[in-house]
Amino acid sequence: MYKLLLVIVLISVNLKIVAQEYQATVDMRLLHQPGIVKLSRKTMTYYELYITNFSSDTLHFKSLYVLNGIDSSRLNSMKSEDWKARSGLIGNIKAKNNLLPPGNTTVVYFEVELKKSVHELVHELEVEVKGKPVSIRRASLTLSEKEPVVLGAPLKGGPWAAVYNPEWERGHRRVIYTIDGKARIPGRHAIDFILLNDQGQFARGDDNVIRNWLGYEKDVLAVKDGIVLSVRNDFFESATLSDHTESTADQAAGNYVSINIGEGKIVFYEHLKPGSVKVKPGQRVKQGEVIASLGFTGQTTGPHLHFHVADANSTLGAEGLPFEFEKFTHLGTYLKFEDFGKAPWTSEKDHPSSINIACPAPNSVIRFSF
Repeated sequence: MYKLLLVIVLISVNLKIVAQEYQATVDMRLLHQPGIVKLSRKTMTYYELYITNFSSDTLHFKSLYVLNGIDSSRLNSMKSEDWKARSGLIGNIKAKNNLLPPGNTTVVYFEVELKKSVHELVHELEVEVKGKPVSIRRASLTLSEKEPVVLGAPLKGGPWAAVYNPEWERGHRRVIYTIDGKARIPGRHAIDFILLNDQGQFARGDDNVIRNWLGYEKDVLAVKDGIVLSVRNDFFESATLSDHTESTADQAAGNYVSINIGEGKIVFYEHLKPGSVKVKPGQRVKQGEVIASLGFTGQTTGPHLHFHVADANSTLGAEGLPFEFEKFTHLGTYLKFEDFGKAPWTSEKDHPSSINIACPAPNSVIRFSF
């Protein structure tokens, strides 16, 4: 009898402990399986972690770690001071003091350097709830084993500035579109190419006149053999920057060409000069073939070529995929983007280096060779 009572008491205590231990906190998940890409000399993976507060309390972010799924070693860390720069609440709600209010979702943008062979990642989140620390480890992911597609040059010569930065709040990397009931980031790996001279200038004389831009009307090339899927060639182009009108999201690409290069990969060339597109849907193209001219159409602040690879034939309703170029020469980097167009880039310490099978690093300056 006493043993039975003891068992009942222990069961009751354990139930009470379990009930006390449960605390609604967050759901962490990933909506896209990331791949691996070589950025100049670094091996990287880009992905987004969605964190939703399911509790009735405001969560105070403290830290977030990316761990190697095999040995739990730390590959990347985000402290409270990094939260605002590396994350953003969904919608127009502004985050305050690293807080995640009840019912809100924030997206954390990760760019993780992989210094050794890693195939699985796990995330460890540390928050405070009512002043008490809570740690959650979950949201594991397996990196895609598919190699990035290797491409030829989209443009000739240079120097071309590869303009992008994953830390920019409104850069391609951070813009999410919801098409057909699914959130996607088509520009996850997108690059804007702008032609410079040796002084780092992008225009001759008055840069308000688009014809003065050094890259305007330059040939745009097919980066791989493929079949043309979509073309727009009649989007209006203003003669000056000041006369340019803002485009809606569905018109952001301006004149563009999309090409199916196989294995579920579509290449996009955007902001092309009106009337310059030389190819038609269904046409087969060869790598290196001239397909259009660089222009100033759609959602853009100056003549440049927007280039990206995606998994579907839609400028907005597709996931951006990593890609690498066969070869290019790395000339240097804009360490401070405020200097772009005003001063030369910071050159390589010794001399320009030839890079094979890689993607240009953020805001680097390169030359394509044939």
